[in-house]
Amino acid sequence: MKRTHQWSLHHFFYFMLAVALTISACKKGDTGPQGEKGDKGDKGDTGQTGQTGSKGDPGTANVLYSAWLDLTFTLDQTSNIFFTQITEPRMTDEFLSTGEVKVYVNLGTSDNKVVSVLPFVQGQLQIVPIYAPNTIELDANVNASTVTSATTGRKSLQYRYILIPGGASLRMDKQIDWNNYEAVKAHLKLKD
Repeated sequence: MKRTHQWSLHHFFYFMLAVALTISACKKGDTGPQGEKGDKGDKGDTGQTGQTGSKGDPGTANVLYSAWLDLTFTLDQTSNIFFTQITEPRMTDEFLSTGEVKVYVNLGTSDNKVVSVLPFVQGQLQIVPIYAPNTIELDANVNASTVTSATTGRKSLQYRYILIPGGASLRMDKQIDWNNYEAVKAHLKLKD
């Protein structure tokens, strides 16, 4: 298996630093003078009141999500990065241009979840998602493979992704904190 992008994490973080510095260096110009107020237009005719429709289901029909996945990371010897790839054919060029992908990691077990959104950075541990057509690649600076406890048989470090098409009404829903898995799970009615 070959990595999607031979781009190490330190390149990614230097890139993000450059973007942040570029954005913060921009200066907005002075505000121009206030224009004259226009005349008020004529009031139009009132239309007929339509019938009240039935309440529809929440706009989650187009949102897709995976089960909790067991993933095995492989060490890329040239970059010293551990990586794994998830094949997802619904991630087309168009989807990547208009949709949104969220990937979560369960650091706990299935009965005692500790879920975080990726990218995940804690101390020296880093797990970063990279998206390409048909592929979700996860890069880490440690082996972040799913593990099964020899004593309890419970798994930890499982992964789940959510695909939100560009036309889905949820995509821009300000009521959802996409970084809070419990809020996303409740809103989308995800089954564990």
